Amino acid sequence: MQIPDMPTIKLPGQLPPGQRKKSPHKRRRTVITVILMCVLIVAVSIFAAPLLSRSNNLYSSMFAIKQDSKPVPTHVPTPTPSPTPIPFNPSVGAVLPAHRVVAFYAVPNAEPTGPAYILDSQMLSDLQTQGAAYAKLDPAHPVQLGIDLVVSVPDNFPGDQGTYSHHVDASTIQSYLTFCQQNNLLLFLDLNFGQANVQNEVNFFLPYLEKYSFVEMAIDPEWMFPRHDGIPGINLSNVRASDLNPVIETLAALPMKYHVPRKVLIIHQYRPDGDGLSNPFDPGVAEIADKRNLINDDRVDVVIHVDSVGGFAGDHEEKMQQYKQWVGDDIKAYHNFKYGGFKLFYNLEASTGLMTPQQVLSMNPAPMVVTYGN
Repeated sequence: MQIPDMPTIKLPGQLPPGQRKKSPHKRRRTVITVILMCVLIVAVSIFAAPLLSRSNNLYSSMFAIKQDSKPVPTHVPTPTPSPTPIPFNPSVGAVLPAHRVVAFYAVPNAEPTGPAYILDSQMLSDLQTQGAAYAKLDPAHPVQLGIDLVVSVPDNFPGDQGTYSHHVDASTIQSYLTFCQQNNLLLFLDLNFGQANVQNEVNFFLPYLEKYSFVEMAIDPEWMFPRHDGIPGINLSNVRASDLNPVIETLAALPMKYHVPRKVLIIHQYRPDGDGLSNPFDPGVAEIADKRNLINDDRVDVVIHVDSVGGFAGDHEEKMQQYKQWVGDDIKAYHNFKYGGFKLFYNLEASTGLMTPQQVLSMNPAPMVVTYGN
C-alpha cells in the first residue's frame, strides 16, 4: 500500500527550500549601511542648501540685470511740434514804399544820354551827393541809389533782327551788375523795344531779375512800336494797356516763384495819355492810349515816371503841371498805380536852371523815383 506525498508545511521563520539563512552579522551591516546613508543624505542637505540658495540668488540677480538692461522710462516726454514754416513775404526787402530811389540814367558809352554812361568813382561820388540832398529833406524815406541803364536800345534802322533795336552786350551788363552789387546800388534794366516783340524782350532780360534782388525793370513807350507802325527817332509812338500789362504780370509772378523782393517797374511817360480823347490811338496826341486799363497788381510796384524835357522859359511850371496830370490826377482816377517818378536833365535843362530837390519833393504825391540824365 503506497502512502501519498505529504504537503510541505512552512513554519514561521523557516526559509524556503534551498535558501540559506542570513547570519546575524550580515543583518547588522545592512542596518548600519542604511543608517550611514541617511546620515550622509542629511549632511549633504545641510551643507548644499546655502550653495543652492546662493546659486539661485545669483541666477535671479543675473536675470534681473538682464531685465533691467532696458530701463523703463518713468515719464514719456511730449513730442515737440515742428515749427510752422514762415511763408515768404515779398515785402521784406522791397524798395518801395520805405525808400526813395535816386538814380543816374544812361545808355552805356553814350555820354549825352546820362551820367551813368561810364562806371567810375567820380560818377558814384556825384550820385551819392545827389542822393544825400533828398535824404536830408525827407529822412522818413531813406534814399536808395541806383542806375537806370538802357539795355534794349532803339535804332532808326532795322538791324540784323529787323527789330529797330539792339541789346547791350552781356559783358557790359555784367560790369554794371558787379558795380551795383559792390556799391549797394539798384540796377534798372531799361527796355526801349523798337519793333521787337514785347514779351520776347522781357523774357530775354528776365533771368537777371530772377537771380538778383537788386535788379528792377523800366520800359519806355516813347520808343515802342509793337504794331510795327513806326520807327524810333522818326515817328511818334502810341501804345495800349494791352502792350504793357504782360510786363506787369510777368514781374508780379517773380517774388513768390524765385523768393526775391517785390520788383519795381518804371513806366516812362513823355507825352499825354489818351483817356477822354476822341481818338486816343493817334500818336500825335497820346503816348499811352488807354492808361486807365493798366492792371493793378499788388505784387509789383508800378511807377509812372514823367520824362519831359525842360530848357525853355516856363519849363519848371510845365513839368510840374504834367506831373500833376499824369501822376497826381491819374492815381486818383484809375487806382492802378501807386507811385510817381520824375526825371531831370543836367545839361539840357541847365539854361533855365535845374529844378531843386525841394521843388521836386513839393509836388503831390512826392516822387518816389527821381532820375537824372544829361
